[in-house]
Amino acid sequence: MAFSSLSIPNLCFIDDLYQKFIEDPSQIEPSWCAFFQGMHLGLSQSTTGLNQEQRIKHLIDSYRKYGYLLAYFNPLKVSSPEPIYELDLKTLGFTTSELTEPFPTCDLLKEKQAPLKDILDLLKKIYCSKIGVEYMDLRNHELETWTQNRFESSFKLDKQQKLLILEDLNKAELFESFLNTKYVGQKRFSLEGAETLIPMLSFLMEQASSSDVEEVVLGMTHRGRLNVLANIIHKDYSSIFREFDENYINEEFEGSGDVKYHQGAQGTFTTSLGKNILVTLAANPSHLESVDPVVEGITYAKAAISKKDVIPVLIHGDASFSGQGVVYETMQLCKLNGYQTKGTIHLIINNQIGFTTNPEEARSTLYCSDLAKTFNCPVFHVNAEDPEGCIRAIILSMEIRAKFGCDVFIDLNCYRKYGHNESDEPLFSQPLLYAKIKERKSIRTAFSQSLLQENIIQENDIKNLEERFKKQLQEALQKTSPPIARKKLQVSISLSEIDTKVPLKVLEEIGKGLYTYPKDLNLNPKVKRLLQERQKMLQSDPKLPSLDWGAVEQLTYASLLSQKIALRFSGQDACRGTFSHRHAVLIDQLNEKRFFPLDHITESQAACVFLNSPLSEYAALGFEFGFSLVSSEALVIWEAQFGDFANGAQIILDQYLAPSEQKWGVISNLVLMLPHGYEGQGPEHSSARIERFLQLAAQDNLRVANCSTPAQLFHLLRAQALCPVKKPLILFTPKALLRNAECRSSLNDLAEGQFYEVLEDPLLEKDAKLLLFCSGKVYYDLIQMRKKQNRQCAIIRLEQLYPFPKNRIQKILAKHPNATCRFVQEEPSNMGAWESLRFVFDELLGTKSAIEYIGRQRSASPAVGSYAVHKQQLEELLKKAFA
Repeated sequence: MAFSSLSIPNLCFIDDLYQKFIEDPSQIEPSWCAFFQGMHLGLSQSTTGLNQEQRIKHLIDSYRKYGYLLAYFNPLKVSSPEPIYELDLKTLGFTTSELTEPFPTCDLLKEKQAPLKDILDLLKKIYCSKIGVEYMDLRNHELETWTQNRFESSFKLDKQQKLLILEDLNKAELFESFLNTKYVGQKRFSLEGAETLIPMLSFLMEQASSSDVEEVVLGMTHRGRLNVLANIIHKDYSSIFREFDENYINEEFEGSGDVKYHQGAQGTFTTSLGKNILVTLAANPSHLESVDPVVEGITYAKAAISKKDVIPVLIHGDASFSGQGVVYETMQLCKLNGYQTKGTIHLIINNQIGFTTNPEEARSTLYCSDLAKTFNCPVFHVNAEDPEGCIRAIILSMEIRAKFGCDVFIDLNCYRKYGHNESDEPLFSQPLLYAKIKERKSIRTAFSQSLLQENIIQENDIKNLEERFKKQLQEALQKTSPPIARKKLQVSISLSEIDTKVPLKVLEEIGKGLYTYPKDLNLNPKVKRLLQERQKMLQSDPKLPSLDWGAVEQLTYASLLSQKIALRFSGQDACRGTFSHRHAVLIDQLNEKRFFPLDHITESQAACVFLNSPLSEYAALGFEFGFSLVSSEALVIWEAQFGDFANGAQIILDQYLAPSEQKWGVISNLVLMLPHGYEGQGPEHSSARIERFLQLAAQDNLRVANCSTPAQLFHLLRAQALCPVKKPLILFTPKALLRNAECRSSLNDLAEGQFYEVLEDPLLEKDAKLLLFCSGKVYYDLIQMRKKQNRQCAIIRLEQLYPFPKNRIQKILAKHPNATCRFVQEEPSNMGAWESLRFVFDELLGTKSAIEYIGRQRSASPAVGSYAVHKQQLEELLKKAFA
């Protein structure tokens, strides 16, 4: 009889592991340990065959694994948690008659033996009190053992630490009550019920300072944000109060501004030992959790520049952490090269409600933090009414991050004293919950009473602390600050004004670096042939248009790197390129070793990073946006596999990239490369949604371009990197044109040219009877049709769609005063550039509908599914263009 996979050698191996498990479970790998523990649970309750020490080890391990399920960390549940099967005495193989019998303590107690009841009491005290911990089954034996040893050790805060907690609770509560009194009914998204967050963050800063951390970067939504700004970042109280004034106008910078609970800030936290820690709070919109990847990108860039440790701290809400997919996307970055930040501290403000939604309506998991299990991260469940336990969790979390470089989660169980905001009525939807909340003492009051009982403070101390802080707030309210010099928005500079030329000799030199690779590198024959072809392109007559898109793109990056401008290029399949045109990394066909030619341009070049991002748009683009805010002097590019994949990052585009300078005064130079073009491939992947980006474009916030030649790409990207005025660039890139023989440029075009916002027709520079305006790939279809029909007309290419080059277009129109003007696009009329540009052309031409639209009709779908219908539509619009 065959044993299939359970062969005799395998059975022997398993038996040997089991014997080691019986002797000492710590000898074997955790997953096997868990397997045998489960097997024991399946045995009869008598646990026949196990000696006393083995039985106790099994008991202890069960509490380590399941104890948190019996911990009472919910401040609104006064009754003990329901018993669970895994920790039932009978399930564990014991009887009540054995409670007084002595058993080995297995080093849990100092004594070698103790009554079973004492062992159980200690296990319950450690694992089933107001703090629960999930640390087993993390697939990291060292992390599990270390956490176990630290958590089972005694923990006690000294008098000074307890007084620091009280002082923070005092500030947190009184700040909220002061706002409530002075600004009745105004939105502030109070922290009341979760004030313990403030001492937790204070102790996080204390821990950071002892570990030589350079900076802490915070990301959080509205709940408690003003309190954090005031008491952690130390934004001036008077500044916060001024923002409540109905006549307040943004004082810091020109622009539209944002509400007070969305704004970012930077400040200094001074620890109890006098050490300063820089604290940055990232600005964010109301889209919950959207700031998570942005904070990770900011942190990564700051750490890369400073070469020091920078800690990201994300403060979540319970409902948003469970409900928002960007949380998972962001977590997926935590261990990836080019993204990992050596561990994030996650604090979930678990107020057990999401606006009006109850937990059982908001998630399918037991705890809001259960996503952490997917990534094998430790989780601490704490009770906000147990500040000392919360501080213990913070200290342990920081120690774990410092030692193991992993993310750690703290589930801060608390409540929300008021509704979603202060004008909201929570009794409409949660009357029973709010009846319980109404009965609770404030956390500050309860903690003060505990310190009184310990004789750490006296009643007068509490009163004095309260009066001093109230006086401080009152003085801040009456304080009149001097006028602030408002930060002005950037003055626009046309990219065509930037000198982007590169001498021929330099181009030839950096070209050698691009196509020189180790002799022992076993290249794919097709890649090798491509490199040889591009090498020939560089060696051809510099006047001839021999360079294709891929060759020029690589030359662009090499030229910038040689000028000490760093490059970070990430995206979906970015290293090879979706269409196999880039090959920024060369891969050995025998051992898959990687070689990056762009790392070997010159000896003193800038750093170059090429990354294949995970198949995520939301978090990946959010990360790059955050990175670009810090690395403003580098060229930072994110490329979508196809242009319409940017749909998945719409929140980042709408809420961060487009309005960030106007809302928050922050500046990004991020480049989005979005492949775009109608080639009969169907509704998906044809359109990068040009219309959406032009709709977002206003007040000089973006640059939007659609280059039609490799040289234009060269000069545009160089101008983007070299321009002192930083703006995001949306660049629609070709697909079919990558291998179009007509779409070539010469070395002279790179050495002598510049970026042209508009490309005129060299065949007919004036007095045309027909003037066709277009953008992108359709130009090549038009010139073929013109040649076919032997027509005399001028075809004008709009290379920059925003800011729209009005002056250049006016000059062109003046050269062709009697021309019939048409705008040609391959997209449907409700898509593409037409809807945005038609009004500009009407203004320039002086009459409404003076320019005729040529293109596909309005459509719900970006493109048809049939290649035959696609060709028919293209033929029709081309004929109509020349009719």
